[in-house]
Amino acid sequence: MSIEINKEYLKNAQYKKSDYLEARIAIHKFTTSKETFQEWIWNQIKIEKPGKILEVGCGTGAFWKLHLSKLPAGSIVLMTDFSSGMTEKAQSNVSGDNVQFEVADVENLSYEDSDFDLVMAHHILYHASDKDKALKELKRVCKIDGSVTITTNSERHMLKVYETGQKLDPNFPTDRIIDTFTEEIADTVLPKYFDNIAKRVCEEYLHVTDIDIMLDYVRSGVEPRNIKVSDDFYDRYREIVTGEIKDKGYYEIMKRSPLYICT
Repeated sequence: MSIEINKEYLKNAQYKKSDYLEARIAIHKFTTSKETFQEWIWNQIKIEKPGKILEVGCGTGAFWKLHLSKLPAGSIVLMTDFSSGMTEKAQSNVSGDNVQFEVADVENLSYEDSDFDLVMAHHILYHASDKDKALKELKRVCKIDGSVTITTNSERHMLKVYETGQKLDPNFPTDRIIDTFTEEIADTVLPKYFDNIAKRVCEEYLHVTDIDIMLDYVRSGVEPRNIKVSDDFYDRYREIVTGEIKDKGYYEIMKRSPLYICT
């Protein structure tokens, strides 16, 4: 089992605190799109009537911080994460009479069958050690006429970051958290669980102009894994980013993330 789907590692290193996740989120503010990824998701799923919503893997609560107030009256949101550090951070970011927080594992959800109108599993299925069990759980707790929404990333997503790191130091990890459940895998796997799938794709570019935010993103994939890179690794990475910013005005990274609306 790779380190990315070792739950003890994830709880005690990658997601013990929100710092590394926040570093990975921060870089996306340099999007060239007119809307953020969270806004794009909201506009795709179109919640038009009140319902009971489960978010599995809520992270820092970024999605509902933006959209909780937009829900139809009478809606209830249960925000969960398998890391108590994440649920605590989410609770500090999101508040309301219609939102609750719990620690939960996507592979062993404690909820009743057909309990939710909408089940959201956004950028979390690659963390599940047993994908089959996780997908069956998502399907089980969703009502027959409800929806399960799933997001992940393409194999090409942020690839430039990893290719650059590998060129600078062979110890730089090229195995990514997403690799066990990419878009390419999801396209093949999800039809085995759901009868109807609407796939939408958000493909865009980041034009990064803040070198420190760029390097914090790079560190977030190295430091929690205790991987040793050369002493001058980050200095040389900084030179590359600085050079491209000087030439083009920004450091460009392609990102591609699909949303699957499954019924």
